[in-house]
Amino acid sequence: MSESAEFSTWVRDYNGLAFLHPQWRLLFISVPKAAGTSLNIALTRSAGIPFPGRFLYSTGEESLVSQTIWDGAAGGRPTVDGLADPAYDRLMREGLGTVFTVVRHPVARLLSTWSSKYLVRAPYYRTRIGLPDDALVQFTELDQVLADLDRLVDHLYENPGIERRDGHLTAQRDLLRGDLRRFDHVGRAERLPDTVGWLSARLAELGVGLHPVGRDNESVASVDPAMLRPRTLSRMRDLAAADCAFLGYDVDDLPTGGSLCAASLPAINREIEHQVRAEVLHRAGRPRVATAARGLLGRARSLVS
Repeated sequence: MSESAEFSTWVRDYNGLAFLHPQWRLLFISVPKAAGTSLNIALTRSAGIPFPGRFLYSTGEESLVSQTIWDGAAGGRPTVDGLADPAYDRLMREGLGTVFTVVRHPVARLLSTWSSKYLVRAPYYRTRIGLPDDALVQFTELDQVLADLDRLVDHLYENPGIERRDGHLTAQRDLLRGDLRRFDHVGRAERLPDTVGWLSARLAELGVGLHPVGRDNESVASVDPAMLRPRTLSRMRDLAAADCAFLGYDVDDLPTGGSLCAASLPAINREIEHQVRAEVLHRAGRPRVATAARGLLGRARSLVS
């Protein structure tokens, strides 16, 4: 059965985040900070594409598979954007065989976004949402780290809509267009083995083995909600309430446990130093990188069309 015009247009608009394998007729809509990197790596390796590659957009600063997987044509991941329009339209007319996504408890997702992007000063994120960027900060006390989370939550709470500037912060109901009916499977990051088992069975029907799914792109430190200041936790619940209702999560059923402690500070500070260096390289290499990226994307489209 062919896909609806609305669904086909939406998938095309989602492009870079969507893994699309035309021969498998499989589409994975990746929600940022919901096991997307791990599943994209496993699926891409299952397709016989080797890693790691060269992370073009960081001009060599990044070498982890968790980064190269998002590097478009240079990373090699089969994507919607890698299909020329005629091939994409033909696939949608014929219909997809497997469409799935994975979601995550909204509070846990926000905590992971903060610790992996905003806390460590990953390039551009703070500027994108108008949050003051103090660049090469070095934390000496745990309270300073938690205060950094307070500032992000307060900023989001006091500026409704600003979260849409960053896909990692955008509500999952918005990313998934408020409609889960077309998905054959909606997994939960908290129960990822269930999704892995389901996906393995689907691929086995095609004669494809699923590459082991690892734990890629984890934050340098995770935080237990019990550590948070009451006002911050209350505001996070308010921010997450609508998404929890849409996805069927209990807003009060928060994740427990976390690695953040005083011993985490050196690792956090090293990651901040790394991210600041990466931003300098991004800025220095942007014109050359953009030219190379256009060339690689054109070659990729010609191969899969």
